[in-house]
Amino acid sequence: MSDDSDRRGRLVSVLKRVAATVAVVAMLAWVLWGAWGDARQIDWSGLRLRPGLLVFSCVLLGLGFVWHGLVWVLMMRMLGYTLAVRPGLRASALSQLGNYIPGKVFIVLFRVQVAARYGVPGVPIAGSIALETLLRNLMATMLGALGLYRLGEGESWLWGLGALIVLSLVFAHPRVFNAIARWVLRKLGRPPLPRELTGPQVLALLGCYLVYWVFYIAGFFLAVEGALGLDPSDLVGLATSAFMAQISSTLAVFAPIGLGASELTMAEVLRQGGVAAAPYMVAVIARVWRTLGEMAQIGLVLLIPMPAPAPSPAGGDGADTVDAEPAR
Repeated sequence: MSDDSDRRGRLVSVLKRVAATVAVVAMLAWVLWGAWGDARQIDWSGLRLRPGLLVFSCVLLGLGFVWHGLVWVLMMRMLGYTLAVRPGLRASALSQLGNYIPGKVFIVLFRVQVAARYGVPGVPIAGSIALETLLRNLMATMLGALGLYRLGEGESWLWGLGALIVLSLVFAHPRVFNAIARWVLRKLGRPPLPRELTGPQVLALLGCYLVYWVFYIAGFFLAVEGALGLDPSDLVGLATSAFMAQISSTLAVFAPIGLGASELTMAEVLRQGGVAAAPYMVAVIARVWRTLGEMAQIGLVLLIPMPAPAPSPAGGDGADTVDAEPAR
């Protein structure tokens, strides 16, 4: 019976992977087919490429990534773990590679691999990534819902976004997050958090992710403007499509970097809102722009010299210890 159970388990695992692959390929094929149709309708001879805007859009994206890493360093310090800026930026940047591997568990593993060398415990790092994702997507969800309301589109989506906002607010509440953190650390036999989050700190982190989205949306708008040209009035629709694509990318855990799901969501939001003349082409531009930006960011961060790793305490590996008073 054990052998039969193992065979069934392996078969189910293979079928899940096949289904996920088929879903990703189907969505991506749909987007590429739509982009091909968009390309046939674009007057390429009259299109004026603006390299300056494209370069500046990449600079803004890079600043957004740097800000994102700094916010994570700040979050770890709020939790009582001292982490220098350069290792924090490298850990945050390298974890982006995990987006390109199905399951997204490597986002955690890559960040832990770097930060744990500097004395930061592995389990709280995983918890901080969960909180980071929750707060970043909570801000995107609120902004996306506001954008859909402004566009007068997607009433059925607004109900879903409203439910997601409420659920996210519950888990982001300091009492809930701190209680879950205490329970997980106790179950795993790890030391408690040196400090626990407060309400003002959570609000400050939300404000920091608002700044991140300002960098991201400004860069994205300039990238599309530099490649295809847009009317400034399209900014709200373009931003809304980016927020919805981010939410879709996070929920589509079966697809690396939300491939297919993210682009399809963006294109549909743009198409239904009548924002861009070539919605599928914009979705493809968004993927290429972000991927190239992430790869360039990782390469640049790897060139920055790192300080010496923290020495491991005697009798332990230093992976889950911290020189700080536990929260009371």
